[in-house]
Amino acid sequence: MSTDERDDPVLEEAIEWMARIQSGAFDSQQQRALERWRGQSPRHAQVFDQLLKGLEAVQASPWRGRTSTPLLRALEQPSSRRRFIGNSLGVLGVALGAGLFGRWLQSGMGLPGEWATGTGERRHWQLDDGSRLELNARSRVLPRFFDQQRALVLRKGTLLLDIVENTVSSFEIATAVGVVHSQAGRLQVGEEGAGIRLLTLQGDVLLRLPNGENVAVPGAHSLLFDAHGVLSEASLQPGEGSWASGWLEVNDKPLSWVAEAFRPYLPGVVMLDDKAAKIRVNGLFPLDDMPISLEMLERSLPVAVSRYSDYWVSITAS
Repeated sequence: MSTDERDDPVLEEAIEWMARIQSGAFDSQQQRALERWRGQSPRHAQVFDQLLKGLEAVQASPWRGRTSTPLLRALEQPSSRRRFIGNSLGVLGVALGAGLFGRWLQSGMGLPGEWATGTGERRHWQLDDGSRLELNARSRVLPRFFDQQRALVLRKGTLLLDIVENTVSSFEIATAVGVVHSQAGRLQVGEEGAGIRLLTLQGDVLLRLPNGENVAVPGAHSLLFDAHGVLSEASLQPGEGSWASGWLEVNDKPLSWVAEAFRPYLPGVVMLDDKAAKIRVNGLFPLDDMPISLEMLERSLPVAVSRYSDYWVSITAS
């Protein structure tokens, strides 16, 4: 492999896009940016598609079980990334490294001290105070249990918490845009767009916003908030929080909402055009069988679902 190939900016940008896809922050705006990048030239699309094919090529490879640490380190620094591609992969050997990368993408790798889940993975923890925590796929929390303090910091995704009553201290769930306090009960806290969705499945809670406002939220309520205040509030609807049982129950939601719920269970990009995004959806979808769920969408809605690989799904209005 020549020096020019190793320093190819299109190849580096394609790898960076692949890293962003599962960085935990790849939203619809970034998806549109990726489409614009792929459309800059035939070579942009070709290189990116080659990486996608590489991810598919080694799904049954014996390399699949090996550590992804060398590739992860290579992706973190441009200089080492070039060296890694040149010495370990080469342009034609990218498929091998991409296979290791694909395995790393699907693992729940949190920061030190965090509890995390990977793509398509749900996990639960029994906490020191007897409470029970469950994380949805691609979620991360930081536990904070010191003396009488009972707290979790939601870093990414969605959590479900069954809180054991403690008369000494309330349980705190901190988010980037507010802190939820509860003495006992069952609640869900999760990211939704630029805000946080709070479901009080059992018991009342107190929400404290960054502006100092305190919001009392009764049981059986669904509330969406951000750093500036409450965006919407309604009674709890059937099926909310159903992901914990491995199903997504949808009652008159836009397809854009369904696609967001599917994304943590798909190891790649989910593209959704604007027309399809507005289609209303009803149904019960198995989260642990995405091929079936995608087929159900295509059979029940006026949409076409195209799977270019396990890492690229496109949903368009038909």
